[in-house]
Amino acid sequence: MVQLCSGRTFAVAVTLLIGAHPRVLAGAPFEGARLFLEQHCVACHDSSEKSGNLDVDALDFQPSDVDNFARWVKIFDRVSIGEMPPASETRPVEEALAAFTSKLSSVLEKSERMRYAREGRAGLRRLNRYEYENAIRDLLNVPWAQIKDKLPEDGEAFRFNKTGRALDVSHVQMARYMSSAEYAMLEAVRAVWKRPETTTRKYYARDEPSLIGSFMPRENSTLPDRHSFPVLDSHAQPDVRAGRKPVTDPETREREAVGKVSSIFSDAGGYSWNQFRAPVAGDYRLKFKGYSIWISGGGISRWYYEGFGDEKAPVYYLPLWHRPNVDEVWPGRTTEPMSAFAQSAGQNRMIGEFDFGPDPSESEFVVTLRAGEVVRTDGSRLFRTRVNGTGEQYVNPLATKDGMPGYAIQWMEVEGPLPDEAHDAGYKLLFGDLAMAEVSSDEPAIKLPPMLQDRRFGFGGGRRGNFTPPKPTFIEVVSEKPNQDAERLLRRFLSRAYRRPADDSELSLFLNLFQDQYSKGFGFAASMLSAYKAVLSSPGFLFVEEPPGALDSHALASRLSLFLWNSEPDERLRNLARGDELKNPDILRSETERLLNDAKARRFIEAFTDYWLDLREIDDNSPSTTLYNDYELDDPLKLASVEETRLFVAHLLKENLPARTIVDSDFTFLNSRLAQHYGIEGVSGSQMRKVALDENSVRGGLMTQASVLKVTANGTTTSPVLRGVWVTERILGYETPPPPPVPAVEPDIRGAVTIRQQIEAHRADPSCASCHARMDPPGLALESFDVMGAWRDRYRAVNEAVPAKAGVGMDGQAFKFHDALAVDPSGKMPDGQEFLDVRQLKEILLEDETPIARNLIKQLITFATGAPIGFSDRQEVESILTRTRPSDFGLRSIVHEIVHEIVQSELFRHK
Repeated sequence: MVQLCSGRTFAVAVTLLIGAHPRVLAGAPFEGARLFLEQHCVACHDSSEKSGNLDVDALDFQPSDVDNFARWVKIFDRVSIGEMPPASETRPVEEALAAFTSKLSSVLEKSERMRYAREGRAGLRRLNRYEYENAIRDLLNVPWAQIKDKLPEDGEAFRFNKTGRALDVSHVQMARYMSSAEYAMLEAVRAVWKRPETTTRKYYARDEPSLIGSFMPRENSTLPDRHSFPVLDSHAQPDVRAGRKPVTDPETREREAVGKVSSIFSDAGGYSWNQFRAPVAGDYRLKFKGYSIWISGGGISRWYYEGFGDEKAPVYYLPLWHRPNVDEVWPGRTTEPMSAFAQSAGQNRMIGEFDFGPDPSESEFVVTLRAGEVVRTDGSRLFRTRVNGTGEQYVNPLATKDGMPGYAIQWMEVEGPLPDEAHDAGYKLLFGDLAMAEVSSDEPAIKLPPMLQDRRFGFGGGRRGNFTPPKPTFIEVVSEKPNQDAERLLRRFLSRAYRRPADDSELSLFLNLFQDQYSKGFGFAASMLSAYKAVLSSPGFLFVEEPPGALDSHALASRLSLFLWNSEPDERLRNLARGDELKNPDILRSETERLLNDAKARRFIEAFTDYWLDLREIDDNSPSTTLYNDYELDDPLKLASVEETRLFVAHLLKENLPARTIVDSDFTFLNSRLAQHYGIEGVSGSQMRKVALDENSVRGGLMTQASVLKVTANGTTTSPVLRGVWVTERILGYETPPPPPVPAVEPDIRGAVTIRQQIEAHRADPSCASCHARMDPPGLALESFDVMGAWRDRYRAVNEAVPAKAGVGMDGQAFKFHDALAVDPSGKMPDGQEFLDVRQLKEILLEDETPIARNLIKQLITFATGAPIGFSDRQEVESILTRTRPSDFGLRSIVHEIVHEIVQSELFRHK
C-alpha cells in the first residue's frame, strides 16, 4: 500500500495558499493530473516529506517501466476507494475525483493493453521444478523418478513459481537439468533390463534379522521400550526371547509375530524387511498381517551383568510401571494405525497406511517402488524414544499403570513387479525395437548404476561388515544402421518432447551432436543419450514458448495441461492441437473436464496449494522441544494435516462447492491422529475420510486447519501479525506493503506479557496503524490455536520458578512448560464490527463472499497463465465473478470459466 497523505492539515492549507505559485511536477499521465496531485497530494508526498515513500515531485509517467506503472495503479486504487486523501484531510469534490479516476483508469488500461500487444501478458519462462519432473516422468514413463529435489529451488513472484520473474536460468541449473535428464533416461532403460517375471512371496517377521535382532538383551543394551519381542496368538513367548526355544517353529509359523511398543523414528534405528529389495522399478502389491497387543508394565530400566566368562549372567533391577514387560503380552485393547515406508540410502518415503485391531487382519495396497528400495513398517502413533541432552531417560506417554499398547506383525507378502503393458514405453521412445546387450566396462556403453542401497545393510539384511557393494552394469544398444536409426529415433523423440512441431533445423542440430559423439567412439547408446539430454535441456522443452498475441493450438494445449496436470499435454490433447480443435468451446470444456477427472489432477492440487497456501513450507520449522515437545517427531500429525488441506481443496473442486467454503464449512477430512488433535471423537484408524463437524465447531474452512496454522507459526510462538497477513492476502486478496523500518513484534515466551499487549503498543506508531488495523484482527482470532493448530485457552511459557505442567511428550521427555496468560481472541474489524472469537470472525468475513471469490479467481489465473492480474484484466475478473455468481462462486465453475476465457478473452487465449 502506498500512503498518499499523513494527516497534516496545516501543510495542505499552506499548499493551497501558495497555489498561485505552482511547483513544477514531473510528466503526468494526462492533462489535469498535475493540478489534482498538487492540490491533494504534494503537501505530504513532495521531495522533502516523501510520506509513504512517495515523491510526487519526481513521479513522472513511464508506463513501459513496470514499477512506475504499478505505482500509478496504487495511486488510482487508493484514491478511487476513498482511502487517500484520508478522511482527516480536505476531500476532493466528487466531480474532480471522478474525472481524475476516470481519466487515469483509461490511460492505465490503454497503456497496459499496448504493452500486452507488444510483449504479451506472460513473460518468457522455463518449466518450474514440479513441471520439469512431471514432464520427464510422463515422457519416459518413469513415475518413480525423483527429479524435483535434484534441481535448485525455484524463485517466487506473485505468490507462485509460474512466472518469468521467478524462474531464472543459471549454469548450475543447466548442469542439473542435464544430469537429471540422464538419470531419468537410465531409469527408463533399467526398467526393462532383465525385468523379472511377476512373483508372489511371503516374508515372515521371524526370518527378518532386523526384527528379531533385539529379542535378547545385551551388555550395555538399550532400554526395553526399543526392543522387539516374540508374540504368538497375542501372548508372549519368554522361552523364545531368552533363547531356550528356537525363534520359529514350523507348526506355529503362520501365527508367529514380532511385537513393538515404540516407533521406528528413533536414534536407535529402525526395522526393515531387508529380505526383500525391489529388483526393478514398478508397481508392487504389498500385503501385511498382524494385530494390536497390550503389554504389561513393570519392565526393567537397566541391565547389568555379574560373573565372568561363561558364568556371566544378566541381572536387572528397578522395574518401572512405564517400562514394557515383554514377557507379559495380552490381546490388544486398541486399534493401532500402521504406516509403510519405502526406504533407501537412509531416506523414508511413505507409501501406505493401514490398521491393526485386536484380531489378526490382512491389509493390502499397490505401491510404486524404485529399484533397490526396501519396505519398513511402523506403528505410527507410538512414541519416538529419544534421550535428551542431559541423559534423562524416556517415558512412554501411552503407558498406564495397567500397561501400554503395541502391535505384533506376522508377515509381509509381496507380489510384483505387477504386469504393465507400458513398462517399456520409455525405452521404446528412446531406442524403439533395438535390442540391448551387456558388454564389458572397457567397451563403448552406457553405465546403469547399481540399485539404491541402505549402507547399513546388504541385500540379505546383513550388517555393514557383510556388505558387498554391487557393481554397475554396462549396456550397449545394438544398431546395424546407426545414422539412419539415430535420425528416425530423434525425429520421433523431438515430436514427443517438444510441445509443438519441431522443424528440420532443430533435428539437424541434435543429429549432428549424435554423429559427433558417435564418431569419437562413445557408442550408439551413449551418443543417443547425449543427443536426448541436449533435447531435454533445450529451449523447445525447457521453456514455455508463447509468442505475443493469440496462442496457437499447441500453446493452448500446453497451457491447459500445465495448469491442470502441471505437465506436458498427453497424446489426445496433442492430436486435438494438430487438428486446431481446441478453439471449439465445447471441445475445450470437455477436455477441461477430462483433465480435472484424471488422477494427474492431484498434481494441480499439490502444486497450487503448495504456493497459494504455503504448504511447501510445512517442514520449514519444527515444534520447540521446550514449549511443544508433545508434537516433537510427530510426523503422522504433520502428514495428516497436509493431507487434510489437499483433500479439502480437491473436494471443493470436485463437488463445485461455494467459494465461502474456503472460510467455513460443516465438514473436513480427518484420521484418528488428526481427530484427536482437534478434540473430535468417533474417528478411528489411519485412513483419511470426510467427517461432519458440529454446528459450533471452530474447525471448518482453511484458516483453522492444522497445516495452515503450522506454516503461519515459527514452531515456538504464534504471531497475530503473520497469521493476519496470511488471511488478508491468501483468503481475502488484500496485498500488504512492506513494513516500515520499525522493530518487529517478538512474542515473550516467558509469559510476562501477551502478544496482544505488544501489538497494541506497536500500533501506537502512526506508520504502523493503518496496515495493522486490517491485518491484526484475523490474526488475533487465530490466537486460540497453537503452533500446530491445537485449540488453547492459555499461552505456554517456560519459567524455572513455575512448576511445569505434568505430562510426557511423544519424544518420551517430560513437559517443561506451564500454562501462562489467558488467550484473548477478540478483535475489531476496520469497519468497526467486533468479534469475540474465530467463529464470529468467520461470520463477519462471510457477510460478503465476493472478495473471497475474487481472490480465488486471481490466484487461479496467475497460476494458470504465469502472469498476475493486470489493471486491464480487472474487467475480465469481474465478468467471471458475474458468471459464477449463480453457483455461489462454485470452485469448479470458476475453474471452468477461467479455462473458458481461453476462447472468449485475452486472459488465457493470449500470451
